[in-house]
Amino acid sequence: MFLNRATLADRDKVSLTDYLTNFYERYSTIEPHVKAFIHEDDLNDRLKRDLSSLLEKFPDEKPPFFGVPFAIKDLIHVNGFPTRAGSELPVNVLTTKEGSFISNLRSMGAIFAGKTITEEFAYHSIIPTRNPHNMEHTAGGSSAGSAASVASGICPIAVGTQTLRSVIAPASFCGVVGFKPSYARITLDGVILLSPSFDTIGFFTQDTNSMNYASSHFIPNWCSFQSDKRPVLGVPKGTFMNLMFDDVKSAFENQLKTLEKRGYTIRFVDMPWDEDLILGDAMVRMVQGEMAQVHETWFRQYENLYGSSVKAAITSGQAIPIEELEQLRNGQMKLRMELEKTKRKEGIDLWVTPAQGGVAPKGYEKTGWAGMTAIWSYAGLPTISIPIMKVDGMPLGFQCIGSHGNDEELLFWAKEIERAEFLNEVCGTGFL
Repeated sequence: MFLNRATLADRDKVSLTDYLTNFYERYSTIEPHVKAFIHEDDLNDRLKRDLSSLLEKFPDEKPPFFGVPFAIKDLIHVNGFPTRAGSELPVNVLTTKEGSFISNLRSMGAIFAGKTITEEFAYHSIIPTRNPHNMEHTAGGSSAGSAASVASGICPIAVGTQTLRSVIAPASFCGVVGFKPSYARITLDGVILLSPSFDTIGFFTQDTNSMNYASSHFIPNWCSFQSDKRPVLGVPKGTFMNLMFDDVKSAFENQLKTLEKRGYTIRFVDMPWDEDLILGDAMVRMVQGEMAQVHETWFRQYENLYGSSVKAAITSGQAIPIEELEQLRNGQMKLRMELEKTKRKEGIDLWVTPAQGGVAPKGYEKTGWAGMTAIWSYAGLPTISIPIMKVDGMPLGFQCIGSHGNDEELLFWAKEIERAEFLNEVCGTGFL
């Protein structure tokens, strides 16, 4: 196993030069095994140049991410790096200038550790990234490289994207914190999209303190939240909670009992969604239909360069009527409002579920399940996976879901839940 603690708290403990030297040494040792990054021939020389530029740019007051190495999913444009998006399309066709999120990172003193591996256009392909907990298992998809870079301790923070499950699944599999903010709270300029009605930039860290610190700088109009009460946790009833293996259900039920002992109230709730939406393929059809629109020009010229899974998805998407897509888009806001009404009626503060229906599968073909994540992504809600459960020695995330726009509240309470689990570990009653 290639695991190590690397948190944002470490950034002030050593000099910038030593910090980046330690990063490069760990990268050189671990990356050949984990394969989280797109290979970069002159990484060490480039880091030295970046360090010199950073010291020149910020000689006095240091910005919040001064010298912190960020791993960036290779769907996100970064000036000076090619964008491949896990595909065989020409780099010069895909690559364009970075967007506002990356520019903001630069202004806050970030150093780019490199581009991380993604499935082809964040949809599907076999990738080389390995799970740092067990190299015979997948690290997830599609933000696998970003999650693995944090889980292995190479980087303290990484950036990914989520459409249906692409942050929460690899976070759960790799045993790190994965946070998908509310839909549209962070702008997506400078990102190759998969499905614009779903896509959201997300983040990986090793603990919720680091995630809170980072998010307070990433998310516009951040307003800190605090509360002395324990949140009431809502668990969906019905088909949704059957979309998991028995050992996952058992681990989740045990975790709920642990939280109840810590003073949390658990309520099982009838949900306002149509069961067919969860069990059917409507959300996948929506993704494919929008994917066909995003790729229309590229696909017309480079169809032969697309992988079989992506090509089939785009071809299917081309046949989906515009009226069907509009109906599904209208359903997103309707569901968001219905979920909020249900929360108020039942007195729920957070929804909670397992982050995935199973732990990381052995092998590299299956990279996750959308069952635990897709419906929340469809509604545009903020979600976080915190690594406080295990099944058969492999990590399993505990997923918390907040209200749209209330990311601050979600992250505060996720930190409290993580802290409650830490107290259990100290007392010898935890699951990790």
